[in-house]
Formats: sequence, structure tokens, C-alpha cells
Amino acid sequence: MRKAEKLTYLFVVPAVVVFALLTVYPLIYAIVTSFYKIDFIRAKTTFYGIQNYVGILTDETFWVAVKNTLSFVVLAVVFETLLGTVFALFFNSGFRFTKLYRTIVLVPMLLPPITVALTWKMMYDYNFGIFNFLLKTLGLSPVEWLSSTNWALLSVVLTDIWQWTPFVFLVVLASLQSIPLEIYESAQVEGASYVETLRYITLPLLRPALALALLLRTIDTFRVFDKMYTLTGGGPGNATETITFYIYRYGFRYFQTGYAAAASIIMVIMVLVFSIPYIKQVVGAADFGRNTN
Repeated sequence: MRKAEKLTYLFVVPAVVVFALLTVYPLIYAIVTSFYKIDFIRAKTTFYGIQNYVGILTDETFWVAVKNTLSFVVLAVVFETLLGTVFALFFNSGFRFTKLYRTIVLVPMLLPPITVALTWKMMYDYNFGIFNFLLKTLGLSPVEWLSSTNWALLSVVLTDIWQWTPFVFLVVLASLQSIPLEIYESAQVEGASYVETLRYITLPLLRPALALALLLRTIDTFRVFDKMYTLTGGGPGNATETITFYIYRYGFRYFQTGYAAAASIIMVIMVLVFSIPYIKQVVGAADFGRNTN
């Protein structure tokens, strides 16, 4: 092996070590822990086999958490992708003070999630919140945004959309600005309308960016916790109970570490199942991009 190749591997070693310590080891530890029942009071660890998994899969509350999580993921990701793409197309058209407005649009993404959640919690307040104030001004009845089973999950979804639509906007806008102008000029020469250009040129070339944004937002929304914890605490009832909140309750409130670890492994498997189609789209979109060049 040549000296240059040895040096290359030497530079890679720190990243591999960090990845192993922060990702591989915790995952293996969680898998092993999921097969045990741990009693912290008696300092006793008992091999439990697959009983933790059986208990989770037969728990109605867990399936409520799965339903809430999937509802949250679908609603948040779909609207964030649609709005982010629309904003990107609008800002890419070019107008005065574009950079200023673009910076303002990106502000929500830069704020800490807890800060965003606390701010929106005040806005959702039944008596003093801005939303109910506007409803009263219009002569409508106020809404129990966070304490109603009909509105609680949608309220959290709206908060997430406000914060993370800018992420999709940024990814799509960067991809839009990388498309050569010559393609659009050729389309104009051929007499293509804006709708035809959008359908046959822009959107196909945006496939890699859209697939990547969908993948990252799906993974991120699947593990949402901070907003649920701050805004609703999983309530009212189980209306906003998500898988991550379910894991938190059993791991840090009931101290059933093995049970919580098993729930974590099930969530990882679910995320992988949901991510595989997106990953295929990203790979396929990348191949498509290379073939068009």
C-alpha cells in the first residue's frame, strides 16, 4: 500500500470512530437491552426474551401512537414539501429585495424548536392567544387548540409546517438555481408556456431535490418529540401521543428501560421501511440527472 493511500485511510479513521461511538454502539446496546427487564430499585437485570416486543405490539396505546405519528408525518411532510416548492418557484422568478425576503423566510428554521413551541403555545392560548383573538374579532367562537382532541394534533402539525417549510424551500431553491438557463431559453424559443415548462422541465429536474427533502423531512418528523412535549404533553388523552413520546414515558417516567429500548428498535425499523422508497427515489433521481447531462 502506497503512502498516499495510507494517509487517506488515516484521515477517515476519526470519522469512523466517531460514527461507531455515536451510532453503532448505541444501536447495538439498545438491541441488547430490548431483550432484558431491568429493575433499577433491586439493581437486577433479567433476560426477558421477546416479551418486551410482544407487550408493545399488543398495547393499544402503542398503536394509537403509531397512528398519530403517521398522521403527523403525512400531513407535515406533504404540506411542507408543497409550500416549500411553491415558495422556491416564486423566489426563483426574481423581484426586488429578493435576498431580504429570502432571509426572512428562513428565520423560522434557525430558531430552536423549544422556542418555537413555546411561542406557538402562547399564540394558541384559549383566553389570550392571537388566533382566538382573531376569531373573536371576526365574530366566531374561540377554539381549544391544544386541549381539543380534534385540534391538538393539527395545531402541532401547523407549528411544524411553519418552522420547517423553509428547509424544503432552501433545498428546492438551490436545485432550481443550478438548472442551466439555456434549457429555459430553448423552451421559450419552441413556444412552451410556463405550465409546460414547469411540467416537462422544472419538476423533472427537481426530482433529486424533492426526493432528498422528502427523505430528510420524513425521518425528522418521525422522531418529533420536542413540540409534542412542549405544546400538548401527549394529550389531551392520547390525541398527540407519538412513538417518541411513548418511548419517553416508559424510559424516563416508568423506568422500564428494556421496554423503551424495544419500542425504539421498532421505531427504527418503521423509519427504515418508510425511508427505503425515498432512498430509491433519490438514487433513481440521481441516475436520471446524470443521464440528462
